Amino acid sequence: MQLSQNLVLLVILCGMVMPMDVAGRSVPVEEPLSDGPIAKSAPDTEIVQLRHIKRQADSVPSMPMDLQTKHSPCDMDSRGATSYVFAFPNHCIWSYNNRYMSEGHYRVYKTYQLEAFFFGQYHERMKRYETDPHSYDFNLK
Repeated sequence: MQLSQNLVLLVILCGMVMPMDVAGRSVPVEEPLSDGPIAKSAPDTEIVQLRHIKRQADSVPSMPMDLQTKHSPCDMDSRGATSYVFAFPNHCIWSYNNRYMSEGHYRVYKTYQLEAFFFGQYHERMKRYETDPHSYDFNLK
């Protein structure tokens, strides 16, 4: 009981000590003036507006396949794919072989892997549910 009371008092005291106004702080930005010298931004006493720096848009690499082939399933979510990658369809082999060429190629490979995990697992469960005979035992003793 004493420990919980001390913990509550500690939380209350920490809450009173914490500053009420939290401001975003950043590293001072050095901006060149028209004269040539570099002007430093204001000290930490002012609130600094944070600026979002957008990434450059990465393009998805052009894949040498038609639309139907691109969206065919790949079962790349299994372990040990290196030992049986030769048995995959051609677009799966292409994405597996080119996965380290660029970030876009790696994104294509990981997309195939993610689709294989979700749609492969889900498809198998649904197929088993639809095709396997259901037997219900109502004679429970």
